[in-house]
Amino acid sequence: MKYFLYGLGELVLIALGILLALYVDNWNDNRLEKKREQFYLTELRAEFEGSLIKLENLMIANRETYEKAGEIANVMALGRKDLNEIEFSGLLFHSFSDEMTYNPNNSVLQEMLNSGRLEYLSDPNLRGHLTTWSSRLEQIRQQEQNLRDQRSEVMELTLKEGGDIRAILESTGILTGEMGLKASPEKRSNLELLQSRSLENHLLIFILTAQLTEKNHYQPLYSEIETILELIDKSRTD
Repeated sequence: MKYFLYGLGELVLIALGILLALYVDNWNDNRLEKKREQFYLTELRAEFEGSLIKLENLMIANRETYEKAGEIANVMALGRKDLNEIEFSGLLFHSFSDEMTYNPNNSVLQEMLNSGRLEYLSDPNLRGHLTTWSSRLEQIRQQEQNLRDQRSEVMELTLKEGGDIRAILESTGILTGEMGLKASPEKRSNLELLQSRSLENHLLIFILTAQLTEKNHYQPLYSEIETILELIDKSRTD
C-alpha cells in the first residue's frame, strides 16, 4: 500500500509538471504572439499616418487645381475683359501643371498580406478593413486616370485652339527663371482662348471630374484611413 501511494504521488507530480510546462509554453506563446501583434500595429500606424498626410496634401492640390480652373470658367461665362495676360497664364498653369497621383507607402501591409501575417492581428474588424485596402486604391487609380485623361484633353485642345505655351511660361516667370531661357521680343497672348466654346466645354468636364474625384474617392478614403487608425489604436497597448 505504501509503495502504491508513493507511485501514485510520483504520477501526480509528473502530471502536474507536464501541466505546468504546458501552461508556461502557452503563456510564452501568447506573450510572443502579443509582442508580434504590437510590433505590426506600431508599424501599420506609422504607415497609415504617412498615408493620411499624403492624401491631405493631394486633396489640397486637387482642390487648388479645380478652383483655379473654375476661375477661368467664370471668366468665360461672364465675359470679363479685365483679366490680363499674367493673371490668365497663372490660372492656366496652376490648373493643369500638376497630375493627381496617390502613392501611399504600404510596404508593411503588403508584406503581411503576402506572408499571411495579417492573422497576427486579433481584431477581425481591423483585418477586414486592411484586406479591402488594395481594392480601394485600385478604384482611386482608375479615377485618377480618368482625371488625367480629362486634363490631357484640355491641354491638347488649348494647343489646337492656338494656345501659346511660351506666353504662359513667360508670364509666370518660369521660362526665364527655372528654365533659364530668353524671353521672346514678340508680345504673345492667350486671351483669345477665353472665347473658345470647345475649350470651355472640356474645361467644365475637367472641373467636374476633379470635384467628383475629391467627393467620391478622396474623402471616403480619408475616412477609411481614420477608421483604420482608430482600430489600430484600440488594439495597441502602451
